Amino acid sequence: MESLFPDPPPFSIRALRFAVIDLETTGGSPKAFWDKKERFHEASEITEVGIVKMCGPVIEGGFERLASIAGDYPPLIQRLTGITPAMLLDAQPWEQVALRISSELEGRVWVAHHATFDGSFLKAWLPQGLWHRHRLICTRLLAKALIPEAKSCALHQLCLLLNIRNRRAHRALPDAEATSELMQHLLQRAEEKGLDAEALLRLGAVSWAKL
Repeated sequence: MESLFPDPPPFSIRALRFAVIDLETTGGSPKAFWDKKERFHEASEITEVGIVKMCGPVIEGGFERLASIAGDYPPLIQRLTGITPAMLLDAQPWEQVALRISSELEGRVWVAHHATFDGSFLKAWLPQGLWHRHRLICTRLLAKALIPEAKSCALHQLCLLLNIRNRRAHRALPDAEATSELMQHLLQRAEEKGLDAEALLRLGAVSWAKL
């Protein structure tokens, strides 16, 4: 007997609206913690946000913002990113940055290359009412499934393989731009495999509950 409530038809990947996100931070832990030697570590803070908005494969625009911090800023990370304490002195506090980026993120699928890292900071530093109603996907997971010829799924290795230019690695907007270009390649590969939007989202899904 035919169901009275048939499954809805699959919808196109090109109908998806994405916010590709990259964060620069002062360290690797978005929450304070005690280590095994009973030493206390403050939570790492977000120093910069980069976002590229996409509709399907079409780039709609970019956004970047520095954020001031209250705690220490390790010299190693300063050298890696090129973001100095002086650059953060006049930056907005995180609460203001969070309110500003909410409009950039609202109603979109959130995308990051190492989404377990960026997602853990987004979960810790954004209101639950914002993050919990948005899906999070990882281009690293998608690349493992859709770019089998890649020997490494690190962003810089995928950029070399796909001839993507990252104009300044380890800065938020350039990394988000490189990831959005990678996303364009991934969407094309997904379409070639006949994946619909829901299949793509499942393939790259990162669970908020596991972050």
